[in-house]
Amino acid sequence: MLKPQPKLQQVLDSMSDQMNFHGPIVGVHVRRTDQAAFHPIEEYMRYVDEYFDDLSLTSPNVKRRVYVASDDPSVIKDTRSKYPNYEVLGDPDIAKSAALTTRYSDSALKGIIADIHFLSLTDYLVCTFSSQVCRIAYEVMQTMHPDASSAFHSLDDIYYYGGQSSHNQRARFDHVPRSGSNEMALTKGDIIGIAGNHWNGYSKGVNKRTRQSALYPSYKAEDVVVTADCPTVFYSHVFDICVFPHI
Repeated sequence: MLKPQPKLQQVLDSMSDQMNFHGPIVGVHVRRTDQAAFHPIEEYMRYVDEYFDDLSLTSPNVKRRVYVASDDPSVIKDTRSKYPNYEVLGDPDIAKSAALTTRYSDSALKGIIADIHFLSLTDYLVCTFSSQVCRIAYEVMQTMHPDASSAFHSLDDIYYYGGQSSHNQRARFDHVPRSGSNEMALTKGDIIGIAGNHWNGYSKGVNKRTRQSALYPSYKAEDVVVTADCPTVFYSHVFDICVFPHI
């Protein structure tokens, strides 16, 4: 998905060596400028702690390491101050270049590429999916593992991309709304067009059977996975090429 030119790859490799970047490590992206909703660093680190708490069950002496990327340089300093038990990696100069007044400079471009690169190399990602930086880091992460689809926690939006097909879920159980609540009635098998997860146990969406727009318990629905037939690949020994027939 991203293939750096040799000169840029040298820069990224040099940064990795200077930081001693290696796993296990969690990536944190904190978006603070351009009117983004404020989330304190403690809100992110809660899920970083959970990741390492789980990991410590099998690796008791694991070093807690976190890579912090932000458009606010104070975030890296704040994290180091509040979490001395963590080795905090990150470049405050990149954060400075991401300020609104300088984010369109060459140095800012190199900085955002570096942040996306290192965030994608982490073992777990904590961020806000309302941020395109966060989403692209998550997308690149998928190319690093057989399946990293659940290696994240978003503090706000569920994953999406511009122009995508509708995101549907299927009801796993019936649901009878509580009296006076803004909850939708569900019958097992109902298809719900999800609008967002409120991260309080409830999601919001539209029941496509009843057309009701309301809240519903998140655990009572699961994603509808849309599959597609994959083409058969024919290998030609004569021309040493792979031929993909039309579907």
